[in-house]
Amino acid sequence: MSEKTDNILKGFKKTKDQNAVTVEQGKFLIDGFDGVDNPDLLPFTKKDIEDAKKQGNEIDPPLQERIDDYTPFTRNIDNRLVEISSSITTLKTEIKNLIVQAVGNTDEDPGCGTLTGLCTVYGGGISTCLAGYEQLTDDLFQVRVQNMSSRSYTDLSPEDHSTNTLTSSNAGIGSVNILTKDGGAGIGFTVTISSSGGCATYYNQVTAKFGQIDTLRAEADNLISNVNTAKRERGKLEIQRWSILYNNKQASDENTHLDSTASSIQSDTIQSFA
Repeated sequence: MSEKTDNILKGFKKTKDQNAVTVEQGKFLIDGFDGVDNPDLLPFTKKDIEDAKKQGNEIDPPLQERIDDYTPFTRNIDNRLVEISSSITTLKTEIKNLIVQAVGNTDEDPGCGTLTGLCTVYGGGISTCLAGYEQLTDDLFQVRVQNMSSRSYTDLSPEDHSTNTLTSSNAGIGSVNILTKDGGAGIGFTVTISSSGGCATYYNQVTAKFGQIDTLRAEADNLISNVNTAKRERGKLEIQRWSILYNNKQASDENTHLDSTASSIQSDTIQSFA
């Protein structure tokens, strides 16, 4: 093997050694010593860290541990939001059913509804012939999940995101919770019903259920405001983690490429031209 080839390979080794140190230091920052494969490559030991703590120096916990510290209460809040979402759906379904009962389904008799006069024939039930005809839609609870939420993501768009319906299966994750009132799927069609006479019972029940929805929405707004503050802070740690993971992958990929290149350079075919 020629001297020039030897110099190239020495340069490869130096780069690979530097990359190996970078990778191990990155693993330490994310997971502490538990995540390190070769602690000899670190410029310090476990004892050094322990001694520093004994001397009163504040040592930040590993990034993953700090990220995970947010999980219990973000998950608990999100699960409460899932419960609120379900309760609002139930209440709106009950409202729709009460209004259907209040109107009835008798030809030419709108029950507790009011004919608009726009229809020449009214066939009974909920229809466009009645005042206040509109679709009752569910509230939409969503969570925006950025790519960097996953530690397996090492591509170049960490802040790109998907927006999904909040459920118990994705509770606790994501960067932003979103509530769109009346922005979900259709529950059914309703109309305005009278509050007088025999209709008062229906009217009062519907009004009470709308009041319960308002109370739940107020609770949800407060919870979302607080959990989003926490998720934004967690996001600052997640972007740091992504940056380290991305750099580690680049370093590992470069080492793999250098190994392949070194094999090619040392092949008989290449060496015959050296």
